[in-house]
Amino acid sequence: MDTQKRRQVLADVAERVALWNEFRTDDFQDNVVRLVNDARENWRDRHGELPRRGTDEAFDALMDLAEMADSSPIAVRDSAARALLAAEGVAVTR
Repeated sequence: MDTQKRRQVLADVAERVALWNEFRTDDFQDNVVRLVNDARENWRDRHGELPRRGTDEAFDALMDLAEMADSSPIAVRDSAARALLAAEGVAVTR
């Protein structure tokens, strides 16, 4: 999958997580992790390997969404915002 398609996947996931974050349910964390795990398959190379952390900013932003799912709503919101910036190709920092 090319970079542009991966960025679109990241944007879609970040938007969905941001929306779910506004109306959290008991299964919020599980749903976010499931969504991220499904989306990360788009980053596998032809050998089936995922990028290492720090080598692909969009992938890092995607994985951060799952890591932040059990955090406060503000932390999740900020993570989703960073993911959207990464999806646009804007360099972001944690």
